[in-house]
Amino acid sequence: MRNLTIDTTRVVELVCNAAARLAILGERPEPDQPLPTVIDWIRRISAQAGEELRATLSINYPNIGWADEDHVIRQEERPYWLYDPVDGAYHFIQGLPLWSSSLVLIMGGRPVFSIVHDPVLKETFVAQQGCGATCNGRNLAVSPKRDPGSSALGTSIPPLAQVGREERDRAIALLRAASDNVFVIRPMAAASLQLAYVAAGRLDGFWETGNDPGDWLAGSLLVTEAGGQATTLAGGEIATGDGILTGNRAICDHLQRAFRNCG
Repeated sequence: MRNLTIDTTRVVELVCNAAARLAILGERPEPDQPLPTVIDWIRRISAQAGEELRATLSINYPNIGWADEDHVIRQEERPYWLYDPVDGAYHFIQGLPLWSSSLVLIMGGRPVFSIVHDPVLKETFVAQQGCGATCNGRNLAVSPKRDPGSSALGTSIPPLAQVGREERDRAIALLRAASDNVFVIRPMAAASLQLAYVAAGRLDGFWETGNDPGDWLAGSLLVTEAGGQATTLAGGEIATGDGILTGNRAICDHLQRAFRNCG
């Protein structure tokens, strides 16, 4: 993080404390509420959490800008924070675990410092460019597996109501193609947490369709700093193409071939 002095310990503490406040919220939408009402609710509490963190960070780092996950600044000389208070919103709403909060600092279009925090399991994943990745202070490394037949992978199937039938069906097609030659696939958590699990070697790889770099940039730095790779589904830059694919080189190469074969 050249030319920037960041108190990383303090920033990690701010993110963890904000997530802890969200985790103990007693308010939840009623089970029979219409979907638009539920979406408005999660957007409201996310916006509030974002404004609170932004206010604090802007005092300490006035030269660093701000973007939310729906408005990622892709061409920006000024460094900026990208914050997602609740990744895995429906886990959160339903009272399920495996949702997370993430914050990433972007410089020159690339992540240079990131945090993914799980307030339920109290695990904090942190990465800094050139300094490696950790979970609760322990160094991380991606899985060394080369045989896809023994691999455990993560992914997600986007909701039909959110992305439409074409995108949903494409995700299912990729799931089918990948499952032909791997041991098991588990759509198991928020995207940022699944990326953190790849960095920790708990998952051997993760992919997702779509064009949502705001969901991926924090976790992608964890993976690359843990010795893995993070690209689009076709091997390009995450913020410039379609989807994300992560893991070690052998697993990623295998999945790219499987995805090409299914069109």
